[in-house]
Amino acid sequence: MGIQEQLWQALAEAYPDPLLGIKLGGAMQISQMGLVGYLLMAQKTLGAAMEQLLTYHPLVGEGGQFELRRGGHHVDLCYQHNYLRCARLRVETALSACLTQARSMTGRRFRPQGVQLAHPSPSLALQQQYQQLLQCQVQFNAPVSAIRLRPQDLELPLMAADQQVMERLKPEADALLSTLNRKSLQLQVTHLLQQEPQLTREQVASRLCISPRHLGRKLLEEKASFRRLQDEVRSQYARQWLRRGDRNNAEIAVALGYCDESAFGKAFRRWTGMSPKAFKASDE
Repeated sequence: MGIQEQLWQALAEAYPDPLLGIKLGGAMQISQMGLVGYLLMAQKTLGAAMEQLLTYHPLVGEGGQFELRRGGHHVDLCYQHNYLRCARLRVETALSACLTQARSMTGRRFRPQGVQLAHPSPSLALQQQYQQLLQCQVQFNAPVSAIRLRPQDLELPLMAADQQVMERLKPEADALLSTLNRKSLQLQVTHLLQQEPQLTREQVASRLCISPRHLGRKLLEEKASFRRLQDEVRSQYARQWLRRGDRNNAEIAVALGYCDESAFGKAFRRWTGMSPKAFKASDE
């Protein structure tokens, strides 16, 4: 488990508040995003800031991607995640932070149409608390987690817009993003496996438009290996599904790309030192 995963897990265990993500995002300052935060503030409009967020978000977070989806009468700032742990907490933190900063950067002239969350509805009392904290309508069970705004909201001017500052910061942000892209092949591999854990080395290499041999060589340069990354993702999924109890061993084996239940069992013993059945019993 990576350092970010460990930190989020520790935070969730220390503060078991169902509204923790909303509160965390609401308390964040855009200056805490460092270079990217200042670059967003310097943009002329809210829409321009959102476009910059889509480009430079990897510099401030991993495991999720922003996307702008335009409809007939609305625009959605969507957040797609690849998290295996604390997904709800992390998605809500990201969207709450975006909402808070959009209001701040526009001098509170931005009034969203609502927030959509892809996870199941909590109790009615908790839904009311979500709406009170976010100060807008909140829809659960949505197809994708997003902030919904009107098309004209993209033209809202930002309070700290500064063309000179933007031109000074952008080359530095581009250089950092280029460096990150060169050094983060293992992150790209991990994200692909988190979305489709059954993928083979050859299939991952094909998705990245490189040869399997080149993939192995580049991962080695980052002191990583495909087998280790694959084992980490598959073991996390296996433990998660076994704890939930909503899939049997055969179904887990297929979902993780194993030829049969026996092959999955051997891999699970290698990861944990026990059989799937023993693991499930020990977790009850």
